[in-house]
Amino acid sequence: MGGYIANFTVYTMAMLGLICFALFVYKKFLSGNSFKNKSNFLGVEECISLAPRKNLYVVRAGSEKFLIASDVDKTTLISKLGTSQRTERRAEDIDDLPVIVDFPVKEKPVIKEMLKKINDM
Repeated sequence: MGGYIANFTVYTMAMLGLICFALFVYKKFLSGNSFKNKSNFLGVEECISLAPRKNLYVVRAGSEKFLIASDVDKTTLISKLGTSQRTERRAEDIDDLPVIVDFPVKEKPVIKEMLKKINDM
């Protein structure tokens, strides 16, 4: 009886080891990392996940950088960030960060218009 338990344990450990080895090989060679950084012209500089399957990317094309939003259904160009220098420079202050878009602020007195329409009735 003890021999059967020992054989079962050895074969079970061997199968678990084989499964772990297959998982390692899959992650190393088949998960898409083999195509990483083949282009010097085009590359993803940064990526941040906002929600499940919603990401923001900073993509470098030559010497220009673009901010791109990616969703399940579509990919949208948000803004051109500017030219990139090959030397990395970190922003020391929040004022050093690039401004993406300055939207004009239009003040609409929505509540006043609604109250006016209600009073006119």
